[in-house]
Amino acid sequence: MKFYYLSKQTNSNGVMSIHADSCAQLPSVFERVYLGIFDNSRLASEAALLKFQVLNIDTCKCCK
Repeated sequence: MKFYYLSKQTNSNGVMSIHADSCAQLPSVFERVYLGIFDNSRLASEAALLKFQVLNIDTCKCCK
C-alpha cells in the first residue's frame, strides 16, 4: 500500500495528476493534496473523483 496525492496544479492540458509517495515527480507539500492510502493508483483515482469531483485526473506515468 502507498500514500497517494493529487497535484493542485494542472498540466498544459488542464489535467490534475495523482502521485504515489515514492514518485520522483511528487509536487511539494504546498502543491499537493493528500488522498489516502491505497493498494493501487486506480483506487486513488476513484477516491479523487468522489472527494473532489474533478473529472480531468490522470495518474503520473511513473506511478501507474
